[in-house]
Formats: sequence, C-alpha cells, structure tokens
Amino acid sequence: MIAAIAFVTLIGLLVLFQLSLAFGAPWGRFAWGGQHPGVLPFGYRIASGVSILIYGFIALLALDRAGVIDVFPNAFSTVGIWVVFGYLTLGVVMNAISRSKPERYAMTPVALALSLLALLIALSGPAEESFAGMVLDDGDGPVFCTTIMESYPPQCGADSPSITGWDWPAVEHEQSQTIRWGEYRFSGEREGNTISISGSPSPLH
Repeated sequence: MIAAIAFVTLIGLLVLFQLSLAFGAPWGRFAWGGQHPGVLPFGYRIASGVSILIYGFIALLALDRAGVIDVFPNAFSTVGIWVVFGYLTLGVVMNAISRSKPERYAMTPVALALSLLALLIALSGPAEESFAGMVLDDGDGPVFCTTIMESYPPQCGADSPSITGWDWPAVEHEQSQTIRWGEYRFSGEREGNTISISGSPSPLH
C-alpha cells in the first residue's frame, strides 16, 4: 500500500504539472520533447489535458491493485498494472533521449521512480477484497455463492469460487445431512476462481 500511495502522489504532481501546461504555464521545455520552451501551442495543451485523464486512470488502477479501492475486476487490475509498468518504462526511455536537457534531467528520474513503484505494485499479491453472502459446502469444500438456486437445502451456481482457509466449526451455520451453509461477511484475496480468506468471518444476520 505504501508503494501505491507514493505512486499516486507522484502521479498527482504530474497531473498538476500537465494541468498548468494546459492552462498556459510557460514550462514547455520540460515536456513533449521540449519543442516549445515557453507556452505550448493549443494542440499540445489539449494533449496535456488528455494526459491528465490517462494519469487519473493509471492512479485508479494502481490503487485498485493495491487494495485501497475496489473499482475494477481483480484480473483486470492484475494485468493492467503490468501494462502500466511497460508504458512507464517506455516513458523512462523517451525522457532519457529527449533533446531537451531540462526534460531529461527533471522528468527522467520521475518516470524512473514511477516505473519502479509500478513494478512493486505489480509484484504484490492479489488485492484483498470484502465479500458478503452465502457460503455453502455440499461435501466438496466451501464455496462463495455468486448465484443461489431456490431449493432446500440451497445450492450454488456452478461459477461460485471455492474458498480456502474456511473453518466450519468456528462459525454458526445451518446443516442438512452433509450440506452446511450460512451467510457471512469476510475478507480475502481472490485469484482466479479461488478465494483465500483472511481473518475471521462474521455472520450477516
């Protein structure tokens, strides 16, 4: 999480920088190859505005991957942060070969720091999520019911992810023959179709 916060802080500074360029700050020598050292032409100012949207998306993706927020599906943020790492690594190269010395000296270290932080976020484990709903075990192991069929005892849909680390004796539950179930709130890390719980679940009711 520390890496994600540091990452978003740097992204925020870049957003302020690009916003200033978009509104006419005379800092063109630090951006876009330094082709326009003063106030950027209109087209480049529009590009700076668009880059703010890109930075915002990247920040959300990093926070989601780190588990600070829950906006994207886990698989999307897992793959997406690696794409971001590649994009930022390319940015390191582009800044390092810029014809503008101010851009090379000022922006290359920033791009490198962002790239390394993105790598740390990408290498971190799956983001922890919160779950609330029915957990059911029909003898093949507990699953988190994404869909529930109307029957008694209840049945879960085939796409329900399995749960590791679940302890039935530690929680109140209903049972009919070999089937056990209950509704709970718990936290865990989801990877593929498996949820690894962390901490103790609590009943929903």
